[in-house]
Amino acid sequence: MSRQQLYDNVQKSVVTVSIAVPFVNRTEELGKLRNSLQTDSGDFHVLVGPSGSGKSALLDRFQEHCREEGVRTVRHDIGEPKSEAAFIYRLLEKWDQALPSSRWDSIKERVKGTNTEPLVQAAKFADPAVGTGARIINAALSGAVEDESLSNATDEVDFLINVLGAGPDEKVVVIIDQFDERRLSETVSQDLARVFREISRKSPANIVWCIGADHEFNKYEDDITPLRVGPLDSAAIEELLDKTGTYLGEAEIDDGQTENTASFVTEITNFEGPNLTKEGLIDEIKTRTKGHPFMLALFLQTVRDEDVSYEIRDLPMSHQRVRDHLEGRLLDRLDPQEEDLMRDVCVLEQFDAKLAAHLSGNTVPEARQILTNLKERSIIREVESISGEQTFRTHDLIREYLQGEIMGARERQSRYISIAVFSSRLYELTNQRTGDEDEGPEIDALREYIQLHFEKLLAKEEAASVVSSVYSACAGLDYIQESDVEDGLKHCYAIPDSEPLRDAIERLSE
Repeated sequence: MSRQQLYDNVQKSVVTVSIAVPFVNRTEELGKLRNSLQTDSGDFHVLVGPSGSGKSALLDRFQEHCREEGVRTVRHDIGEPKSEAAFIYRLLEKWDQALPSSRWDSIKERVKGTNTEPLVQAAKFADPAVGTGARIINAALSGAVEDESLSNATDEVDFLINVLGAGPDEKVVVIIDQFDERRLSETVSQDLARVFREISRKSPANIVWCIGADHEFNKYEDDITPLRVGPLDSAAIEELLDKTGTYLGEAEIDDGQTENTASFVTEITNFEGPNLTKEGLIDEIKTRTKGHPFMLALFLQTVRDEDVSYEIRDLPMSHQRVRDHLEGRLLDRLDPQEEDLMRDVCVLEQFDAKLAAHLSGNTVPEARQILTNLKERSIIREVESISGEQTFRTHDLIREYLQGEIMGARERQSRYISIAVFSSRLYELTNQRTGDEDEGPEIDALREYIQLHFEKLLAKEEAASVVSSVYSACAGLDYIQESDVEDGLKHCYAIPDSEPLRDAIERLSE
């Protein structure tokens, strides 16, 4: 039989692949994190590795271990904060949700009755509206909040440490993920790195910190323990394949006969020698994926119900080409509605069913079902949202790939719709609250999302054109009024009612 005939006649093997990619290896790193629960001093760990190296999976497993041990955790995935004050405010909100005995609420309550306008004017943040967190923290630091324990707080970090120090005496684990330089502005990234270095020196002894980052920021800091999260070795890859039920044994050929997969792949691809073993195949997978967990996860997604030998044969040798190949194959395996939704929501860091429906043109129940299917197949993951609603995100590497695929009109339209939806939500939330009520983290988050999309669009378009396009996007959205969007945008940018929105956006963008 010729090589071409062999290639043409191989049928799909029955391959049973588990839906979720299991956790493997990382024994040493996980052991160090677990040991932190037994020490009397607060440890500060930084899990360092490129995007897709498995940092989040390791933090997930450690958080699961903490729950089993009865240790309370506070987890915060960094979004795209405008300032260190915004980050600290969000973290304190998460702290208060997990440990409601903290005094953060009482500080916020006392700030309500304080004249914070001079503090707002003095605060020099990128956010034109100056977020709620900045107002509260500046009010506390200025002495406007009477609290003897805050008298020694000189900056945002001191304020954070004072609040956390008033928490329970028991061991608490704080997990902060997604501290990636490429997702943040250079200024904010540097500011947060300084914040983390200060925290490592000042944190109460009962708090264990675990930071997932794609870069080192602990130079000359003895209090920070770096944990490298690198590629998986061949043994870990074999364990991963075994746990998913991926079968590397035989490939079916003519007349129901079978041939050893290793020999079959050798026949087709001319690998080294005719006696390639299972171990040799695993090494081949490692060579082509570089042992990168994200690419291995994509590989396992693409081989579901398919012949593993074909997928190994098709993997390019170039690292970047492997990633492009696997991400493209992953999309090929989605049904059209799933693929369209993924392409439309990739401009968002987080999304829920209602927002996904607005962007993709599905009904909310349809979008919810699609998101559920994608979650079950580990293509997206559920994350904790500020609003408490079910919220999802896809991996940043998949987002980047999809954004590269939809550059142009489709990307801009998704951003117009996102601004319209977020602005309408912002109007609804602010319209429901009285003037002396604390606005809260959800409103601050909506402001940041709106401004993020505006900034992306303003890099290529005039402000007046962006506003007009946002209004046009409202026409195709049910239950969203242009007037609500306009009011939401004015609240977002602190624009007086008397000033035309287009003029104000133009002024702010200069």
